[in-house]
Amino acid sequence: MTTKSSHHISSKTLAVIFASSARVAVLRVFMLDPLRTYYQRQLESATGMAIRGVQRELERLSSIELLYRHMEGNRAYYKVDMDFPLFPELRSMVLKTCDDLDRLRGYLALEDSLRLAFRAPRKNRVLLVSWGECVPSPEGHDAFSFESLSSAAFERTLSEDPSSLETYLAQGEDLLGRRDDIIWRNIESAGFDVKKGEGVP
Repeated sequence: MTTKSSHHISSKTLAVIFASSARVAVLRVFMLDPLRTYYQRQLESATGMAIRGVQRELERLSSIELLYRHMEGNRAYYKVDMDFPLFPELRSMVLKTCDDLDRLRGYLALEDSLRLAFRAPRKNRVLLVSWGECVPSPEGHDAFSFESLSSAAFERTLSEDPSSLETYLAQGEDLLGRRDDIIWRNIESAGFDVKKGEGVP
């Protein structure tokens, strides 16, 4: 491929990515939590856009191969291609333009040891629930104070002393929105209806 051809493709790609604020809003969801797969209604909820607008932007981002698309039944799912040449730069730009909370969400989304994250309504306290005993220690997020529990400790507390989690589960918000995790059944069985944070799919 010639340099001229490469430049043309690159310019077209940038034009597709940055041509509309709606497209940037959809792209932002994928950049904050790039490991997740999303369906259209999740993106509609996260962006506040009409479903037709979401569909249009997904089609355009898929056309430049920034997003993968696959079908399950009659539902289309989308995931960002983290090997896309501009992915690191796009994610960096999104994180640099985010507020402290979304920047924290972006960091937590890539933590393999993390299972759940909740923010209390006051004082920016965040509860991190890890898969095992190893808990992430977010550095550079000084706007927040962190409390950590292993999954086992969280589920034991949920069963034996659920009131001690009320600040996070009844009054706070879910920072990651990964509701397909089986642990959510236990949270709901304990009587909690945790709201999602703003912009969380």
